[in-house]
Amino acid sequence: MAVRHKHLFANWTTQKQLVVSTSLILAVLSTHTFVPSARRYTQSFYELPYPDVEGQYLQGADDALFVFGWLVMITAIRAAIIEGTYQYVTWLRVMSHKACMRFAEQAFLLVYYGASFSLGMYILMESSYWLNFEELWSTWPSRQISGELKWYYLVQLSFWLQQIVAINLEKRRKDYSQMFTHHCVTSFLMYVAYAYRWTKVGHVVLVIMDVVDFLLPLAKMLKYLHFENLCNIMFGIFLATWLVARHGIYNSLCYSIYRDVPRVMPFACYSGQDQELETNPERLSSSWRYLEPFFDQKGTICLDRSVKWVFLGLLLMLQLLSIVWFGMIIRVALSVLKGEGASDTRSGDEDEESDEIDDKCDGVYSNGKPSPSSAPISSKGKATGSEPPPRQTGLFQRGTGRIRVPGSRDRKELIGRVGCNG
Repeated sequence: MAVRHKHLFANWTTQKQLVVSTSLILAVLSTHTFVPSARRYTQSFYELPYPDVEGQYLQGADDALFVFGWLVMITAIRAAIIEGTYQYVTWLRVMSHKACMRFAEQAFLLVYYGASFSLGMYILMESSYWLNFEELWSTWPSRQISGELKWYYLVQLSFWLQQIVAINLEKRRKDYSQMFTHHCVTSFLMYVAYAYRWTKVGHVVLVIMDVVDFLLPLAKMLKYLHFENLCNIMFGIFLATWLVARHGIYNSLCYSIYRDVPRVMPFACYSGQDQELETNPERLSSSWRYLEPFFDQKGTICLDRSVKWVFLGLLLMLQLLSIVWFGMIIRVALSVLKGEGASDTRSGDEDEESDEIDDKCDGVYSNGKPSPSSAPISSKGKATGSEPPPRQTGLFQRGTGRIRVPGSRDRKELIGRVGCNG
């Protein structure tokens, strides 16, 4: 039973993340409670810094403490959900150890993206720029931000920073470099948008991305539970939502930047507070004009054609990547639907398949050896455990949970990430 007991608690790093993050949370709460002189610092970890008037907030250096506090909080929540879900599906004994862990990870993503998308949509529908992107620019560069939007945006930034921490603490996977780069770029762009008062634009982009990211873990969890038809339906909804959100609404946002800036926001440098902002076109000649907002949230902030095109260019780069990914997904999906090129992937992933076979959550393996009852018996009294399973047809094959198109290993790995595959 050694192998079984080894896997009862998910993995070691998940346990340690829960212990360390919970300890840090308790340490801050204890310090805040018993050391009154430290409260001006500790409260910034979990309370929005810089309250202004009428539910509005300013921005400043203490926002970093709030981001760090929620990074630790999300780490604890993530570890607790993964651990609890893993324990439950292990108890059910319906899937392999590897599938149990993947299912638990998708459960956290489903909970997080579901919550973030719901809150993001609520704030968006209550905003002045709901269905009117021109309003994104009408109040720029206001020093004030609503409490709901500031909390939502900083917690989202905490989540992406936490993802960087998680992939470096846990066992590295094949796509480590791609995911690490993606998380770093996302976090950097969110910080730039926040410091440069493009928070509303960042809010819209996050909602556009979250609606797709919410559907993906749901489809994968259906796959792990062997609801093949529901998985295929959800994957179809995922593709349609991707097309509308990331190539329709997203491009409309990019066009609004091209069309409405600087028609709504004149090129100039702005200084002062809120409605008292002063316009100083002459300062555009300063070589340090772009960096000041990153060092002084109350300092001068400038907008010119270069800023506009840099920001728009970064968003268009993301759109180009989305187009490439979507094209690859569609090509693989169509080829498999036509029955062309789908084949078993065990020969290419022996190490992964052996993990799934040897680490069964149902406990039929003990000390690395199969128990006498683990091999099914045929009507003739012979063990049939070595017989190959019947070949599955359709978009997603049961058993391996993977798709392979000969000559396109990168596409196989991509569809494994964005489809209903484990």
